[in-house]
Amino acid sequence: MEKHGEISGGQRQGGPIRTLIVCFFMTVALLLKPFKPLHRKLPRRLRELVRSWDSSMLLTFIFSFGRRFYTDQNCTLKDPPSFQPLIRTKPEWQFSEQDIRSFYENGFIGPITLWTPEEMVEIRRKVDAALDRKSAVYPQAKNHHRDRYIDVPEFWEVIDTPQIVERLAQLLGPDLLVWRSQIFNKQPGDGEITWHQASTYMVEQRIKAAIEPADLNKLFQLTTWIAIDDAFPGNGCMHFLKGTHRRMWTVYRAKGGGPRLMGNPPEIAKLIAGEGRFMKAQSATLEVPITEDMVVPMPLKSGQCVIFAERTIHGSPPNTSDKRRFGFTFRTIRTDVQVYREEDTHEVTYLKESYDLEKWGCALLRGEDKHHLNRMITPPVYAEKEVAVPASR
Repeated sequence: MEKHGEISGGQRQGGPIRTLIVCFFMTVALLLKPFKPLHRKLPRRLRELVRSWDSSMLLTFIFSFGRRFYTDQNCTLKDPPSFQPLIRTKPEWQFSEQDIRSFYENGFIGPITLWTPEEMVEIRRKVDAALDRKSAVYPQAKNHHRDRYIDVPEFWEVIDTPQIVERLAQLLGPDLLVWRSQIFNKQPGDGEITWHQASTYMVEQRIKAAIEPADLNKLFQLTTWIAIDDAFPGNGCMHFLKGTHRRMWTVYRAKGGGPRLMGNPPEIAKLIAGEGRFMKAQSATLEVPITEDMVVPMPLKSGQCVIFAERTIHGSPPNTSDKRRFGFTFRTIRTDVQVYREEDTHEVTYLKESYDLEKWGCALLRGEDKHHLNRMITPPVYAEKEVAVPASR
C-alpha cells in the first residue's frame, strides 16, 4: 500500500555538512530566480529548483538551516468569483450555492451517497476480484495498487459514473482528466496514515512538481475517496483539519530524535493517528495550530464518497477493529494542468520507488481536452461483457 505523510528523502537528517551544501544550492537558486533568460541553460536539477521553489520557500529553508521548509509549493486558495456550480446537471446530483461555499470554507464535501447497499454487493464483488491483479502499468514496482484506472476496467467503471463525474464538474469545470488513483486496503492491525497536505506533489521528487497548473492559487485538482467497505473511526476512516486548505503550511524538524506532536495544544492531535504524529520517522511536525473543532472525522458507508482538496490536511488512525477498510481514491484535474512534464520515469523519494511512465497516461473523464498538455490513454474495457456499475443516484 502506498503511504502518505512521509517526508521526502532530500529533507531527511543528513548532517551539518550536507545541509550546508544544500543551503548553498538553495542560495544559488534564489540569486538566479530574477534572471529568467539564464534558466534554460542551467543543469536540470538546478533549473527545476529555480522553477518550482519560490523565494519564500527558498528563504525559509536557508534561514532555518534546513529545519523549516515547505513540502509542497507555496500557494493559497482563493475563493471563486461566484459560488454557483460550474455546470448544471440532474437535480439529484446538483450542488447548491451553499454546498459550494461550504466546500471552499472547509476543504471537503461529503459524505455523498453514490450507490445503495444492494448495488454495492455487485460492485464489491468485481473490485475484490481485481484487487490483487498484477499491475500492467508498473509491473516492476513494489506498489501494484497505483494507477489501476489505466489497466483494470473494474476500477475505471467505478470512476466513470455520472453521479461522481457531474459533481466534480460543478467544482472544477466541464473538462476533466484522471491522472492518479490508489487503492487503500487497510487491514485489521494496520497503522495510521499521518497528517499530510499536498498541492502539486512536489514532495515526491523534492525539487519538481508532479502537476503544474496554470494558476497555483485556484482550484485545479480534487481527490475522490470512495468507500467500498464501511469506513468508521475504529477501522481508520479519513479525518480532516477543516479550513487548513487555504495555505500550504511549513514543516519544522527539531534537533534530536523521537516523534513530535502538532497542535494548539498538542494534545488535540491525539484525537487521531495514535499520538497525532506527522512525518514521525523524521522527528518533524507540521506547523499548523489546531483546535478540537477543526478535527472532522469522515465515516463513510459502503457506496459513499468524500470529495476533497489535497491541500486540506488529512490523515487516518490505525485500524484497531476486526474489519478491513477498503477504499479507492482517484485524482481529477482540469485539462489545463500538465502532469509529469518532461519525465519518462517518475521518482517518489519517500517510497524509494520509481515508476516507468511508458504505459502511464491521463484518461479523459468528461468534456474535451482542448489543451493537449498530457500523454493520454484509452480507458480499459472488459475482455468479456460485464454488468455495468449502476448510475442510479
